[in-house]
Amino acid sequence: MNPNLKCSCSAHSPMQAVALAEALLAVNCTDCGGMVMSMEDWRAWKAADPAREPHAIDDEVIEVFDAASVRHCPECDRLMQRLRVSAGPDFRIDRCIACQNLWFDQGEWRALVSRGLANRLDELLSDRWQRQLQTEEVREVRLAALRRRYGNDCIDELDRIRAWLDTQPHRDELLALLRAD
Repeated sequence: MNPNLKCSCSAHSPMQAVALAEALLAVNCTDCGGMVMSMEDWRAWKAADPAREPHAIDDEVIEVFDAASVRHCPECDRLMQRLRVSAGPDFRIDRCIACQNLWFDQGEWRALVSRGLANRLDELLSDRWQRQLQTEEVREVRLAALRRRYGNDCIDELDRIRAWLDTQPHRDELLALLRAD
């Protein structure tokens, strides 16, 4: 990782090397708390020992300061792509497609480690993961609308029936029976 990068925060400070795990380095902005890591470095670190885990996080509460705006890559100055970590208004990781650098706003790396996702970055950044998150979000919005329309008791009862149906060996036949007049 290039230690001569400058952060795009208002201070435009030089960044300092920081260890995210044994043999895994990033560079950190001392003003905004953000840091940038090369995916090439992460992949080499992971390939050296696939079972390796980042340093454990002991904190009960991890504050994440996700910037809402698009960020410029500290290395090439191109706009970075914002990728979701999970469904809902959680936080996003910024990735430079050209440089394959990742930007972590303050607390984001620690949050990834605490969720067990720091060693799954390739999966997390994949199109498949991003599509799955989008599907989950659409499902949650639909379920919330159904709860508003029919009430929690009705939807909870449907969930109970669905769980019961999933255990039945002749599920399709029972569903057909329900649909029959």
